[in-house]
Order: sequence, then structure tokens, then C-alpha cells
Amino acid sequence: MHPSPSLPAERALGVIPARFGATRFPGKPLARLWGRPLIQHVWERAGAIAGLDERVIATDDERIAAAARGFGAGVEMTSPACASGTDRVAEVARRRSTAGIVVNLQGDEPELDAEAVERMLEAMRRDPALAMATLAHREVDRRELEPADVVKVTVDASGDALGFSRRIEPGEHPLRHVGVYGFRRAFLLEFASWPPSESEQRERLEQLRALDRGVRIRVIVSGRRAQGIDTPDQLAALERRGP
Repeated sequence: MHPSPSLPAERALGVIPARFGATRFPGKPLARLWGRPLIQHVWERAGAIAGLDERVIATDDERIAAAARGFGAGVEMTSPACASGTDRVAEVARRRSTAGIVVNLQGDEPELDAEAVERMLEAMRRDPALAMATLAHREVDRRELEPADVVKVTVDASGDALGFSRRIEPGEHPLRHVGVYGFRRAFLLEFASWPPSESEQRERLEQLRALDRGVRIRVIVSGRRAQGIDTPDQLAALERRGP
């Protein structure tokens, strides 16, 4: 499962994009969870990913930058004009020409599964034609998939994404998408230059921009559930549940 010892593995860069002004949860990266800022949990989880050569927090906000430096994180300041986390990750990637693979780790995934990210990196290193990959996990309770803020993904027999949606159709058994993405650097820079696709705008799911252009997205299935944080209520529920 590992690259041949005769060939050096592509360098992998992990970028954690973070902005202060999220519409549904302003200041989310600095919200406290189990006594530490939310983004610190992601930073620490990222540090456990074998095969990740460098990690950095990308932000345009000095409050986030100061907090991140306070717990020892590397920080890259990015433009306030970045329209999305992917744009922020791409801005950092442009400065890192030695990175072959760039991982968007997202600053609101405090239960990030490091082992699943490792398997994603292995899959990309094994298959040079794989431009993009992401994570998902199974939900035992179908009711957990029903809310529109839970993104669903269906996959084919090869483990590649067939589609992403906020809806769930009768009889369908999709996976729950986890907002972590691996990109080959060259593809990421190309992807960030494309205009949003029609289905992307309709579903408000950026990854559809790639599928709509025929790009294969490998889906790595995590062995455990991970709760991303979109709202203060979700954060409060995770706080009550405990680490």
C-alpha cells in the first residue's frame, strides 16, 4: 500500500482554511470545544496524519492567526477576497511548488480521522491519474442523513463518487460526506480557476464542479463517524458528548 522505496513519495501539504466571518457561526474557528479553540483540535488531529509532510493554517484574520501561533501552529495569511476555503487552500498551494498533493483539512472537523486521511494519501500516491479524493462514512441511523445540511455521497463499485447531494431519495443508501479533500496541486490550481457549475450553485456543493467536468473523485470510507461543526447547536452537542 506504500510507494515503491525506489521512488520518493510525492510531498503532501495539509492546509486548514479558517475564516472568522462564517454566516451561520461567526468566529467559529475560535469557539471553545473541550477547553480549546475548535481549530486547535483540527491542527492536533492533522499532526497525527502519517505521510503529511507539512501542515499550515490559512486565514485572512489576525485574531485566528494570533490564536494559531499561540498553540504553535504554522500560519499563512491569505487574501480576504477568497470566496471559499478551496480558494484559500489554492492560494497557499501556489506558494508551495514542491507539494505534489494538497489536502484541504477544513477547520470545522474536530473529529478528523487521521487514519482515513492516510489511506487517502496512499490512494493518491498509488494512482498518479487520481486528481481528487475525499472522505465519507456510513450512518447506521438513516434519519441522521435526512437534514439538508448533511451532505450525502453515492459511490460506484470502484469507490469513485457518482454524485453528491443534500437530498436523499427513497430507497437510497448513500454515505455521509466528510469535508476533507485531497487534490493534486496542478489540478487544484486549475479547479480554483473554473467558474461554478450549474449543479454546484443549485446544491451549494463545490465538489460538483469537478464531477460536472468529468473529473473522477475517489471516496475513502472512514471506519468511524465524524461530526463536522456548522452551527453553535452542533458545537454545544459535541461539547456535551465529550471527547
